Amino acid sequence: FDDFRERYCGQWDSEEAFAEHLCDELCMFDNVPESVSRFFDYSAFARELFMSDYDMGDDGHVFRTC
Repeated sequence: FDDFRERYCGQWDSEEAFAEHLCDELCMFDNVPESVSRFFDYSAFARELFMSDYDMGDDGHVFRTC
């Protein structure tokens, strides 16, 4: 049960929505001007995240895999 709590990240509408949330949580763009950060490719970042580090079920629940 502890492993479940440690790996569970929440429920999201899409992998991209989770990637956006993760960027916000990590403050990735706090010191980057919006004129630059708006070009960040959240879709590509989400693809990378869900290739190995995260998994999303059909119901939108996200879990860390590592």
